[in-house]
Amino acid sequence: MEKSIDIEALKSDKEFQENLKQLEEEVKTTDSLAKVYQLLDAKLAINADENEINELFQRVVSESFNRVSEAISQGGELNLADPEDWAAARAIYEHAIERYSSNDKNAAQELFLALNFLITNPEVKDAMMVHAAAVGKGYSFDDFFNKLTKVEDADFNDPMAVFVTDFVQPVDILLEMMSEEVAALNARLEKLKKVQEEAK
Repeated sequence: MEKSIDIEALKSDKEFQENLKQLEEEVKTTDSLAKVYQLLDAKLAINADENEINELFQRVVSESFNRVSEAISQGGELNLADPEDWAAARAIYEHAIERYSSNDKNAAQELFLALNFLITNPEVKDAMMVHAAAVGKGYSFDDFFNKLTKVEDADFNDPMAVFVTDFVQPVDILLEMMSEEVAALNARLEKLKKVQEEAK
């Protein structure tokens, strides 16, 4: 069970505040997306000003989209062992989940598919195909999480836990159950591969 965060204790914790100031300075002077995310998480932990949080989140999403667009057009990839790539993938994933929850299924599916295309980690890569296929199959946001996933099994100390990879069935079985949607998605991926090859 996760421990609840004592917000007031954090706000008055001298070491935490010093670290926060240092992080704010680093974010101003570097292009590190991982650092921006670190600052965003810290601000969220202390319930900071909503405008400040929104500004940081918009920066994260904007820079992540730039990174992903560049990777697609130039034949790149997202290696989740790299903190910068992990931060970009996390931002795109969280934005996709937000789109899915808002019933913007087309945008959500496009983002899940882009992540499947770029991520090198096999488990997360395949999980993104499950997400995209589930959208194509017509699963609502609530049905996807209530009927297909096992979010309660996630280890939130694991950085990969930001991506849902635990499902009620093995991934290969789920993909077989949604084989028609997977085939259509793979056809779209082939087009993306051609774009990359032409860019090389």
